[in-house]
Amino acid sequence: MHGYFADDSLIIVPSGASQGVRLFGEVLGTHKGALALALTDQRRTAQEITIDLTGVHYLANSALEILVALANNLQPPQCLLIRATPELAMRERLTARGWDLIETLQLIDG
Repeated sequence: MHGYFADDSLIIVPSGASQGVRLFGEVLGTHKGALALALTDQRRTAQEITIDLTGVHYLANSALEILVALANNLQPPQCLLIRATPELAMRERLTARGWDLIETLQLIDG
């Protein structure tokens, strides 16, 4: 991602501490393109891509599907690390769809 993305609901910024991005606000279905672009840029240069959702209050299922699609397209040892708070119920959402078994997708409690 060459810069930032912002609209009325969501802000995406490059992560300062690691390869990845930080999100703030609500991630709606309309944000799929911006999210895919931000993560695709990271995919080219990082072994571990961290997406920090600890500032997110809502994550649409369609946006979660973008994260899973990216993880599915990574080749080990590359992986997507998702950091999220318990309020997003990421572990339950991933497990319910069998996505918790994806080798290149890891969940980190935020």
